[in-house]
Amino acid sequence: MSGAQYYQHYHSGQPQPQQYDQYVALSPRPTPNTYSQAYSSQPTSPSSFILPPSAFTPTREEHIRTGSISYHPANGYTGTNSHPIQIPMSSQHQSSYTTPRMSPGMNGGGSAGLTMASMPPLSLPESFLEEQSDYAEYYSDVGFASEDSVPIRNSIAPRFNTEAIIARPEGYYQGQPHVPVESFLMPTQDQYPADSLILFGGTASHSEGSMFRKDAKEYLMLTNSSLLKYKSMEKAAKVFGNQSVWSSSSGHQLLTPQQTALISKENRILSLNSIVGIHTFQPAGSDVQIQIEYLVSISSQPASMHFTPAPDQAELWLKELRQGCNYHAAQAGIIAKGTRQRQWVLDKMRDDHISLPQSVPETDPTALTAGGMWRAYFKSQRLVGVPTNDTSLGESKVPLEGKVVVIAIGKSYIHLVPHNLGNGSNKDDLKDERNILQYPILTTKAIQYRERDDTFSISFGTTLRQRKVVITFASARAREIIIAIRARVESLRWLYPLGRKGIELTLSETLSRPIPVPSKEYMSDLGFEDLLRAECNAMNLDRGVFHNVRVEGFKVVVGKAGDSPDNRSDYTVDEMKCLLRALRFNTTFKEISFHNISFADLQKPKTMKDGTIRYGLRLDKEFYELVMGNPQIRSLDLHNCNLDTGTIGSIGRAIRDGFTAGLRLEYLDISGNNASDGADVMTLAKGIVKHAGTLHGLELGNCQITGDGINQIMHAFVANPDVATHTLETFGIQGNAESKVNSYILDMFLKHSMQLQRLDLSGLPSWSKSPILMAETLSNCSGSLTHLDLSGMALHPTTLDQILAWISNPGFQSMEVFKVEGCGLDGAQFASILDAVGQSRNPKVEIHAGRNLLSDGNDLPEVLVNILASSETPTSINLRQTCWSEPSLRQLFVSLSQNWSLRRLDLSSVSLASNRDPDVETCKLLGQMLCAHSSRLEELYIQGEETAELTSRMGKNLWRSFQGMGMSRYLTKLDVRRNRFRDEGALALAEALRGNQSLIWLDMDENDVSVEGFNAILAAFHQGGTEHVPTGTMTYNSTLCYFETPIKDVETQTLILRESMLETYKKEQETRFLLSNSTGKDSREWKERLAQIIRTRNMSAEAIGRLDRAVKGIASATERNKAAMEAVYRDRERRRDREMDRERERERDRNHNSQLGL
Repeated sequence: MSGAQYYQHYHSGQPQPQQYDQYVALSPRPTPNTYSQAYSSQPTSPSSFILPPSAFTPTREEHIRTGSISYHPANGYTGTNSHPIQIPMSSQHQSSYTTPRMSPGMNGGGSAGLTMASMPPLSLPESFLEEQSDYAEYYSDVGFASEDSVPIRNSIAPRFNTEAIIARPEGYYQGQPHVPVESFLMPTQDQYPADSLILFGGTASHSEGSMFRKDAKEYLMLTNSSLLKYKSMEKAAKVFGNQSVWSSSSGHQLLTPQQTALISKENRILSLNSIVGIHTFQPAGSDVQIQIEYLVSISSQPASMHFTPAPDQAELWLKELRQGCNYHAAQAGIIAKGTRQRQWVLDKMRDDHISLPQSVPETDPTALTAGGMWRAYFKSQRLVGVPTNDTSLGESKVPLEGKVVVIAIGKSYIHLVPHNLGNGSNKDDLKDERNILQYPILTTKAIQYRERDDTFSISFGTTLRQRKVVITFASARAREIIIAIRARVESLRWLYPLGRKGIELTLSETLSRPIPVPSKEYMSDLGFEDLLRAECNAMNLDRGVFHNVRVEGFKVVVGKAGDSPDNRSDYTVDEMKCLLRALRFNTTFKEISFHNISFADLQKPKTMKDGTIRYGLRLDKEFYELVMGNPQIRSLDLHNCNLDTGTIGSIGRAIRDGFTAGLRLEYLDISGNNASDGADVMTLAKGIVKHAGTLHGLELGNCQITGDGINQIMHAFVANPDVATHTLETFGIQGNAESKVNSYILDMFLKHSMQLQRLDLSGLPSWSKSPILMAETLSNCSGSLTHLDLSGMALHPTTLDQILAWISNPGFQSMEVFKVEGCGLDGAQFASILDAVGQSRNPKVEIHAGRNLLSDGNDLPEVLVNILASSETPTSINLRQTCWSEPSLRQLFVSLSQNWSLRRLDLSSVSLASNRDPDVETCKLLGQMLCAHSSRLEELYIQGEETAELTSRMGKNLWRSFQGMGMSRYLTKLDVRRNRFRDEGALALAEALRGNQSLIWLDMDENDVSVEGFNAILAAFHQGGTEHVPTGTMTYNSTLCYFETPIKDVETQTLILRESMLETYKKEQETRFLLSNSTGKDSREWKERLAQIIRTRNMSAEAIGRLDRAVKGIASATERNKAAMEAVYRDRERRRDREMDRERERERDRNHNSQLGL
C-alpha cells in the first residue's frame, strides 16, 4: 500500500486508523500539532486534488529550513507523476488526523481545491523547526522562514491570539526556547527510532568507511530517523512497494507500521541524531562527494561516511540530508541541557556565564545573549594576513583540526572544547584540556556561510601583525551557531571602542537580517560589570569597594567608596583609576554621575615611605578619554567634585573634539569645581559652541570663574551660526563672585533663549552697568521661564523698575519661583513687588525675599503693612533668615491675620535685632494669626537655626502660640523644629492636637522633649488619654497622618538616660564595696542606699523603653488616622460617582420626556 493509498484508506473510516494512531503514539519524539487543532479537517463534500511529486520535495528555490511542502491545485498542475487522493463526504466523522512533523495544508481556490475547513494537514509549519533548538522563537523574530522564501500559493497563515500580546519595548525578547533535556544517547541497532517517513532515495557509489560493498553501487534511502542501504532499488521495492515513491523523482512517502517492521538491522547505516555535520568534497576530475561526520559513541572520535551520488542528485541529497537533521533529528549537533557534558563545560567556563543562572528564566530578555552549546566538525584553521616570507604559517595545523568539537558561546568568549571532555572518560583528559581554544567575542571580524552545506567560517582578529584567524566548521546547527554569535556581538556592541562597526557578513538575505537585541533597560548586565571586574583583577583591588556604584538602565551613579551603604569613604588613586578605565569606551551609559565625589586628593603627588614620589591621577587626561571614548554620553554630572581648572579645560576640549565623533551633550554640571584659569574657561566655551543646539542644562555655579569667563560662556550660545536659538532649559552661573558679567551679553543670551526654564544669577554682585535685566528680554523667553533666582544681587532702582514691568507682563504667567533674597530690598521695595504680583494673573508664584531689611527702624513701612493685610499678595511668601525688630514682627502677625489669600508662610530662622528670642506677647500674636477668622494659612514653617555665631529661632516661648494653632481650621502642615520649648511646649502642643481637626503633617524634632512630653503627644490620639497621661476629655486627634520621627530628641534623651545609668552603676559598685566592709547601723544605711541606687538605675532603663514605645505609639496612631482618612476619601469618591450617575440618569430622563412632548 502506497502512502497516498494509505492516506485515502485512513479517511475512509476503516480500522486502519487505529493502527496508525498507535504508530503515532510510538513516535520517538511526537511534536504536538497545534495548528491542526486550530484548522481541523472536516470534509463536507467529495472532492479530489492532485499531489505532484514536487508537493513532497521542495524545489531548488525553496529555503532549506522552511520545512514547507508546496501545494498546487489540480487545475494548475500539468505533471505526469501525480497521486490522486479521494476524500469522501462524511458529515458525522470528525477527522483527528495528525501527521508527525506536519501542519495544516493550504487553501487552493477553485472547485478542485479543498476549503479551509476540509484541507488536511500537509505542510511542515515554521514553528516545527523552531521548537527544535535553543533559539526556537528567536528564528521567527530574525526572519529565518519568511513568507517570501516559501513558494506556496494561497497558504493559510496560522492564527495568533493578538489580544494576548502584551506591549513590550522595542527589541524585547519574547521567545520560549525549547531544548530537549534528555541525555544524548547513541541508539543501538535495536533502539533506532521508528521510521515514519521516507525523505529521499537514490543510487550512490561506494566510498570510504567500509559502509559499502567494494564491487558495486548501493541504493540509499533516507528516512526521518536514519540512513538505510540496500543492494539495489529492487531490494528496497520489496520492502516499501512501488519504487516510484522513493526514487529520485519522487517525494516524501508515509510508511505504515508493517513497512517499518520490515527494515532490518543490516540495512541501517547511521542515525540522524548522531550526525554532527554534512559537507562536500570534489576531487579534481571527479563528481561531488558528500561527507557525513557522525558519532559512533559519545566519547570516541567521529566517523566519516563518504559517498558519491549521481551528479543530478547531489544537490537534492544535500538538501534532504540537512532538512532531515534539522526537522527530524532533535539532538543532531546539540548539547542538550541536563547532560553531563554540558554541565562539565559550564563548570569549566563558569566565569564566562555560558548559560543563564538558575534565577533567570529563559523568557528573560537576557536569554538572547546567554549563549549556547553545539557540536561541530573542526575542518581547518588558517591565518590571513601573513607576510609573503612567512607563508608557512598560512595553514596552521592545530590539535583540534579534523575532530569534533563543542562550540560553547559565552558572554565574552567563544570556547572550542574537544568533544570527548566531560563524558566520564579520564583518558587523556588533561592533555585534551590543553587543546581548548578561546576567542573573545569582541574579536569576531567576519562570518561566511554559503548555505550549500553545513560549512561556515568565522574570522577572528588578532594583534599579531594584523593577522586574522579563519576557522572553518561543519555543523548541522550552523544557523543556530551563527545566530547566537551575532546576537552576542550585538549585545556587546556598546563595549566596542570608537569606530567599531560589527561583523562582516557573507550570508543569505534572511540569515543576515538585523538581530533584535533586547533593550538595555531590560538587561541585568550591561557589560560594565565585566570590565570593572577585569580592571580590579589587573590592579589587585577588591570589587566590593565599588558597592555603592549603581547602574540604573542607561545611567551609572558613582557613590562613595565602600562595601556597604553605611561604609563610605573617598576613593584612592588606584580605585578611581580602575573605575574610570572601566567606564572608558563603554557606550552603554548615556548618563554618568560623579555627584559629590571628591577628586581633590587624587591629583596631588604623594611621598612614599621610601622617599619616592607617586604622582596622582592625570584627571585632565582621564576625563578627556572618558568623554571621547563614549560618544553616547548625554549627561555628565561632576557637581562639587573639586576638580582643578586644567581638568575643566580638558573636559571642554573633549566635548569640542567629540562633536565630530557623534557626541551630543545635553546636560553638563561642573558646579563646585575650580575654573579660575581664563584659558580653560575659553576652551570650555569653544566646546559649548559646538553643542549650543543640543545642551538642555548647564550648571557652572561656584566655579571661581573670574574676569570675562561668564561672558564667554554666554556668548558661546549665540556664536554658532548654525543655531538660531539655543535649546538651553537650565542655566546656573551663581556664586562666581569674581566674575564681571556684561549686561549686554546677558541680554543677547536671553533673547536667544526660547526654551529657558531655570535661570540662576544669584551671588553675582559685579555687573558692567544697570539695568541688569530688561523687561522685554525676560518676556522674550516666550513664557517658558519658571524659576528665576536673583538672590545676593544689588538690585539698582532701574533694574527693579524693569523687574516690576516684567511682572505685569503676560510672560510672567509661567513663573513658579522668584527669588530676591539678600538683594538689599527695603520694606517699600518689597511691597512694590508684592503689589505687582498681586495685580498680575499669577498669584500662585512663590516669592522668596528673606535676608532683606524690611523694617524701617522699629516698624514696618505703612505701605507694606497695607499690602500684607490687603489679601492681594502671592499665595506663598518665604521670609527665612530675616532680621526683625520686636514691633515689626508683631506688625507682621497682625497684618497677616487679615490676609485670606496667603496659603504658605516660611518664617524659618527668625532673629531679632536685640539678639534674643521673641517675647510671650509676640508668640501669642502668632497664635491669634493662625486662628483668625480671615486666615487661610495652610503651611507654616517656623523652625529655628543654630550656628556657632548666631541662634535664630522663635525660642522657648513658641508654645504660647500653640493654643491658636489648635483652633486653626485650615492649617495642615507645621514645622517647629529646633525651638527648644522642651516638655512644657510638648504638653501645650498635645493639648492643641487634641482639639485640632485640620493638621496632617508635623515635625517637632530637636526641641529637648523627654519621655513625658512624647507620652503627652501620644495621649492626644486616644479618648481619655493613656495609662501614663490620663485626661478627662473625650476628644482626640484623628487627622494627623504624618509625624516625622524625632530622631535627634530620641538620641539625646537616650544618651542622657544611659549616662545616668552609668553613673548609678559606678555608685552601686562603690556602695557594695562599702557595704561589705561595714557592720551594725552603718551596714543598714548602706543597704538602704544601695536599694535606692538600684531603683534609680531601673527607672532609667524603664524610661528608655517608655520613650521608644511612646514614639512608636505616635507613629502607629498617625498610620491609623491615615488609613481612616483614605477610607473617607474613597467613600467620598464613590458618593460623587453615584451622584454623577444619578444626575446623568435624570438628564436622560429629561431629554426623553422632552422628545416625547415634542
